[in-house]
Amino acid sequence: MMKLHRYLEGVSVTAFGLGNRLIIRAVRPHAEKVSVTRQQVGGALALGLFFSPVLARPVARYAPPAVTVLLVLWVIVAVVAGNTRAATALAKADQAAKEKAAKAKAGDHGEASTKAEPDDSADQDDELQDAPADADLYALVRYVAAMSDQGTAAHLSHLLEEGHARGLFGGWKIPDLRTHLEGLEVALVEGKKLTFNGRQRNRLAVLLDALPETAPGTVPAVVQKAA
Repeated sequence: MMKLHRYLEGVSVTAFGLGNRLIIRAVRPHAEKVSVTRQQVGGALALGLFFSPVLARPVARYAPPAVTVLLVLWVIVAVVAGNTRAATALAKADQAAKEKAAKAKAGDHGEASTKAEPDDSADQDDELQDAPADADLYALVRYVAAMSDQGTAAHLSHLLEEGHARGLFGGWKIPDLRTHLEGLEVALVEGKKLTFNGRQRNRLAVLLDALPETAPGTVPAVVQKAA
């Protein structure tokens, strides 16, 4: 007589549980659509009682094998579905690990090639114009803030535009201006909403309330039209 464990070789309890959840998840939407009234339940019971003398013997004879077959089919489908889903998840995890390793390897090669090439970042930093005096910078912030309908803050992008038009911030970009303001301990706000003649913009900004008290500064005259 063959032992039961021979039939269970290779069967994962985890896969069986996962398959059960998949089957229930697939059947639940259809089961929820079925609505049975009390009258239908009562009618079925009445019919069952009426035909019970006739059906008792066939039910007793065929019900246990039918239930056994259904259970076996359920287990087979659950195990197959669970193993398939587990294999798919494992394959995706392996693929993700390979892609991550490939990106890391490419990053190492890129870093090595960057080290081998001449470093031009120092030359680019040398091209940045010196920052204006703090008082003049704060004066420009107040000037730009007054252009908005609220008049309470200035977007850094707008500051750069007006500064470039006045011969300031040569070679500067928003990260450079942000770093400089943070170095002055001026708080910045992400996504600050300002409107200009009804047009709304949400950008990185400096609040007027965040400016420190300094001597009055001057806003340079325009030397070129702002972009």
